Parts: sequence; structure tokens; C-alpha cells
Amino acid sequence: MWAVLEAQEHRDTPTLCGLLKDSSLVVRAASALAFASIQDSLSIPCLLEALHDSVVEVRVNAVFALGLIADEGTLDHMADISSEERDSSVQRAYMGATFLNLQRRGELQEVEAIVYYLERSQGQERCRAADALRRLPPLSLRSTEVDLLRLIREENDPEVQAILIRCLGQLDGNGHFEPLREWALHGRTPSIRISAIRAMGRCFENDRPIVPYALLADPEPMVRAATLEQFNGLGKQVHVDSLLAVLPRIDRSDASTWYPVIKLLMQQKNGAWMAHDSLLAHRPDDPYARAAWLSARTAGPRPLAEDSLRAIMLGDEHPAVRLVAFEALDRIVRWRMTMPRAITPEMQQMAAAPFYRTVFSSGDAGLICAAAEQLQFTTPEALRILFPRTLEEEVLATLRPVQYLEALMGLRGLAARRDGLTPPTDPAPAFNHPIDKTRLLALKQGQRYRIHTRKGEIILVTDVNACPGSSLAFDSLVMAGYYDGKAFHRVVPDFVAQGGCPRGDGYGGMPWTLRTEIGRAPFTTGSVGLASAGRDTESCQFFITHSPAPHLDGRYTRFGEVVQGMDVVWQLQEGDVMERVERIE
Repeated sequence: MWAVLEAQEHRDTPTLCGLLKDSSLVVRAASALAFASIQDSLSIPCLLEALHDSVVEVRVNAVFALGLIADEGTLDHMADISSEERDSSVQRAYMGATFLNLQRRGELQEVEAIVYYLERSQGQERCRAADALRRLPPLSLRSTEVDLLRLIREENDPEVQAILIRCLGQLDGNGHFEPLREWALHGRTPSIRISAIRAMGRCFENDRPIVPYALLADPEPMVRAATLEQFNGLGKQVHVDSLLAVLPRIDRSDASTWYPVIKLLMQQKNGAWMAHDSLLAHRPDDPYARAAWLSARTAGPRPLAEDSLRAIMLGDEHPAVRLVAFEALDRIVRWRMTMPRAITPEMQQMAAAPFYRTVFSSGDAGLICAAAEQLQFTTPEALRILFPRTLEEEVLATLRPVQYLEALMGLRGLAARRDGLTPPTDPAPAFNHPIDKTRLLALKQGQRYRIHTRKGEIILVTDVNACPGSSLAFDSLVMAGYYDGKAFHRVVPDFVAQGGCPRGDGYGGMPWTLRTEIGRAPFTTGSVGLASAGRDTESCQFFITHSPAPHLDGRYTRFGEVVQGMDVVWQLQEGDVMERVERIE
């Protein structure tokens, strides 16, 4: 088994193909599953051969791995072999692998085929079918004879129902206003309520959003956050009187809701001055609350002076606060580049160049990533001024190649656009984090950990057998006290709560990376996975899913699951701290 793990870690396809013929059925099964992590097309011939193995577990694992890497011709070959398969578990594996493969390659576009799979599958596969349905283009959904509303109302699984409700946002949402409103206000799970809110976000009446403003004061923090999502970016379409009516019911200590609502008011002519005075009266100390405060403060008619924002951006405040200062300055600079002026566009870009040089030369990975994201759609001509080759070389020389991998990837993408080249496919980092065999053997399957937060405790277990390297790395960080005091810096309603970044803004990592490890267990409610910037780039950041996330299956490492405290996970907001993370002996 150690030989299998070593070959998987080193992405050694020939060795694993040899192990697929080992006399031990356990070794053969593990070798077949290892190819799900490697996802190398060169392994297809030996995996196809493994489909004839006498052991069911080997065949199931081989089918699973092939589903992640097969091309059209391989799928046809698998279909021929599957017609001779007599074991029902392997038959189900063929069906699931084929569906996943077609979806990943963008070839699953027929509504009737997806509904057929939905009605004949179970568990996560039904969630996968519902997710495939909601990702279809609106035209496909509108043209089908399938009665989507009937499917939703007849659905007994609340997780599948929540995903299907999202589909209504792709259709004529106003025609389904009443059921959406009912689900948004009284849905039996937070996922159903949030799905209805997001579908309603596409519905307007007299150019006004129909999402109930009262949900901004809902007891569920994720419902409040999802409601805010729908109002952000609507500008003058937001109704000031409705905001003012709900404002007294919002807890001022809830920075994740209070300041974004004040920001909405700051953007309205009739509410800006009241909101401005409210912000001046409350200056929070918590870094994430301060970031939300600064975001609101820079949204109105009297923003902070550019010198003050620049001092914050380049100062010693929390990275999340510095990032907001950058975003405010970037808006100002980009506005100047596009406003009509008595100078040429090239002169406007030259005037903006010092700002971007300052940001790229700051050495701050978060600011560099943010600037690269903002400039990713800029014309090549402008990039030659804003991000010249000399600046690129200077910045690349200052970044640590593993720890700030995401920043390097962003810079390479900008350089390719500037030079008229095809966007680069960044290779995975070289193997750099060997697994300690002694410590791994001492780590038991289902090892439990407790995360203490001010909102309660979360207990999770790790899947050491499926993800040994990830489980051991997590255990090592926990035992070193690394996660103590780290925040959940990213919370997406009905998707994930993510934390563990050393910077606290999502742009940090360790000076080492882990290999992506793919097991057969899917991303369901409460799954614990590792964040990454691409294959084999995982390190210390982890996330917990609020609900099934089938689009993550086969792409991200799922190394554990929450067994107690999902109610606490649903209460987490950006900035909530892991006061202590401990191994439960």
C-alpha cells in the first residue's frame, strides 16, 4: 500500500499500472482509485483492462477514475464493456461516471436526458443531475416540455429541491413570484430559502427588485447575506424608504449586514448623508468589520482622500482592510482612464501607470492578485503601459514561487495578454511535501477534531484512508496550533465557509503544497475540503460546505466531514475566528 501511495504522490503512472496487476486485491483497488487523483490520460489503457478484474471494488474504482479522464472514444469503449457487467454496483458506477464525464466536458445539454437521470438516481447523483439542470442556458430550459415547477413541488429531498428552485431564476421569474416568495420566507431549510432569494434576484417589478427587504433582518445570517447579494450593484433601483424601514431591525454588532446596508444607502441620493453620519459615529476595531466599514465609507459622495486611502493600502492594517483601500483607489484610477478628457488614451494610461507600479511593487501578494484581476480584461496596448515587461520581471523576482503561487499565476496571465499569447496553463508545483510514514501510520481513520468558535463548536472527522497526505498535513497544523486565532475569511451563502489563510484574506499559503487527493466520497452537506489555485496546489486553507456541491467532485480534495455542529457552520460569517482547533484523543 505504501508503494501505491508513493506512486500516487509522485504522479507515477507506469508504476501504478504495474500495481493494477498485483496479486493483492487491496493493492489493485487502491491503485485504480489512485488514478482518480492523478487524472492522467496515459492511464486509460491499463484502467480499461482493469474493468475486467474479478474483484468488484477494483472495477468500481477503475470506472470512477475513468469518468474523470475519459474522452469520447473511451466512453464508447466503456459503454461496450458495461453491457456485459452483471454487478449492480458496478453498473451504477458506469452510469454515474458517464454522467459526470459528459457534464465536465460540456456535452450534457439535453434537458430530457438530465431529468431521466434525476428520476432514476439516488443520493448525490440526484443532486448532480439537478445541478446540471440549473447550469443549462435559459433557452434550453425555456424550450423544454418538462414542467419545472411540478418537479420542484413533487421533490421530497430538500437538497435536490433547493437546487431545482435555482433553475427558476433562468426562466421568466416574474411568472413564479408567489411560490418563490413563499419559499424565500418560509422554506423548510436555509438552502431552499437562499435558492428562492437568488431566483427572485432576477425578477423585477416596475424596475424594482422584488426580493423582500425584510429578509435583511432575518434571523439566519446566510439568508441576510444572500439577500444582500441581490441588492448589491443595483444602484438607483434600490428603494431607500424600504431600506430605512428595515434598518432599525438590523443588529449594529452584525458588521456583515449592518455596513453593507449602510453602503447601499451611501449609494442613494436620499440616504447618503444619513449613512455618512452613521459611519462617522462608528469606527470598528475588528479587522473584518473595519474592512466592511471602509467599503461603505468609500461608496458615497464624500469618500476618503486618495492620500489617506494610499496610506491604508500600503500601511500595516489587516490585509482585508488594505484590499478595500486598493479597490477604492482602483475605481478612481480606472474612472480617470475612461472619462472624456483633452488628452489621448495613451496619456491617460501613462498617468495611471504609477499607481499600478506601486501596487505591483508592494510585495503584497493580496494586492498583486487584486490588481491582476482588475486588469485581466485590459487591452494589450494598455497593458504595455500599465504592466510593462520590466515591471513584470521586477515583481516576479520578489515573490516566493510556492507560497504566493496565485499571485504568480495572475502575473503570468497578464503578461500573456499583454504579449498577445495564449493564456498559460500553469503546471502543478513539483512534489515538495513528503509524507511522514511513521506519523501517518499513527493517524487513525476517522480522527476527530474540534473547532471552537464564539458561535459554538464544530466537530469534524478526517478520511485518512482516502486522503492520507491531506489528513496528515491538517493534523500537523492542528497539533502545531496553526489554526488557533485564524479566521473564516470567506463565507458564501449555501456554499462554503472557508478559513485558515495565514494572511486572512485568502491570498496566503504555506511554503509547501500538497497533492490533490480524490476519493469516491462526494461533496455533500458538511464536507471538508482543501482550497486550491489548481491541481496539486493545496496547503493550509480549508472549507466546509453548507450543502451538496457536486461541481467540486473530482476537482478538489475532500478530506473530511462535519459530524456535529452544522448549525454552527450555518451561523459563521466573514471574520468569525477559530479560537482553538484541537485533536480529540
